[in-house]
Amino acid sequence: MSKAIVLNLPEHGHMNPTYPMAAELVSRGDHLVYFSTDPFQNLVEASGAKFHSIGSGELFVPPAHVGGLYSVMAYSISVAEKILSDVLEAIREHNPDYLLIDAMCVWGRLAQQIIGIPCVTLAPTFCTNPRFQNAADMVAIAYGRVPKAVLLNGIEALNTYMDISREIDQKYGTSSPDIVEFFSNRHSINIVFTSLEFHIKGELFDDQYKFVGPSISDRLDEFDDFPYSELDGEKVIFISLGTIFNDRPEFFRACYEAFAGSDYKVVVAIGRNIAPADLGEKPDNFIVREFVPQLKVLEKTTLFVTHAGMNSTSEALWYGVPLLVFPQHGDQHIVAGQVLEKGAGLMMTPADVIGERIKELVDEIVASPNFKDAAFELGESFRAAGGVARAADEIQKFKTASGLRVNGNRKGDESV
Repeated sequence: MSKAIVLNLPEHGHMNPTYPMAAELVSRGDHLVYFSTDPFQNLVEASGAKFHSIGSGELFVPPAHVGGLYSVMAYSISVAEKILSDVLEAIREHNPDYLLIDAMCVWGRLAQQIIGIPCVTLAPTFCTNPRFQNAADMVAIAYGRVPKAVLLNGIEALNTYMDISREIDQKYGTSSPDIVEFFSNRHSINIVFTSLEFHIKGELFDDQYKFVGPSISDRLDEFDDFPYSELDGEKVIFISLGTIFNDRPEFFRACYEAFAGSDYKVVVAIGRNIAPADLGEKPDNFIVREFVPQLKVLEKTTLFVTHAGMNSTSEALWYGVPLLVFPQHGDQHIVAGQVLEKGAGLMMTPADVIGERIKELVDEIVASPNFKDAAFELGESFRAAGGVARAADEIQKFKTASGLRVNGNRKGDESV
């Protein structure tokens, strides 16, 4: 068997798509060591991979990325500066045959440059394409729909990224990625967890990019007490701002105002940062929980009001659910833009966080079959992309082309 190390951002949005792929590779005989933080240990081990801790998690909690994608870059390179030495030491100790690196895991990208092990890129969200995109294109994609304040904060964050990356490159002799390459980490094979049809300008990517569709799998969390039967036969509005930047009590209060006493059944996931009591009296037609079984709720959902995280968006589209997107940070603005581009929903801005306006937008989407049809077509493209089985097939081809033997020895290494 071959041995691989997985290097990823310890965030649910980046890690969730990789678990089914990891399980598939393990089932085919590969030995995977997954580098992550302690809160993810159970999820990693449930996939069959061996867990390697890179910390308790506090260092990796991202700040509110007020500067969009450039703030993501600044945060990531600052983490890389702190952990790169330890990551390099651990990789050398495990002595893997190949690496699986998230497209935005900059410390993984730098470690691969230093050690020179064959690498597969894993892209849980949209990739940039350095062959066809330049810095001006990146600014247009990342900041074309954001408020001016986000762009101004992004410029400051970009300066931070450049300063830290310059120091790392001087120390290790690496070449830190520019603002286009940062979001692609292009290698000879790039596994992209969406369909070509949903990806931005997917037709311009060459065969090194394998669009396998999203990894849709049940979560391990138990929700035995969730009242699924209350959703049967109802027009269900599901509302969630994800797991990180969800501390928006004014938004949830506006949703109360929008749908209290309406003919919608409303499911709200508020996360851990808000107490239900802080939102006032819960309307009778609402189910409000810290977390909900998202996939099972989406199966019964009429419309999803979402932060436009790639995972949540993909899961909704998988079930043909149209969206009202309310992006909060980073690549969510890009995902939201693509939902609009494909006709699968509408977008709200902070100025729309008024009960009456939220209901107007929801009613508009529900009333038009065009949004539902577009969401269904994208879901069909996801299912046709091949999923984790195709991802594993492509990785097997990469291993063969790279000279990796079945027993885990690299070409030219005769040790046993």
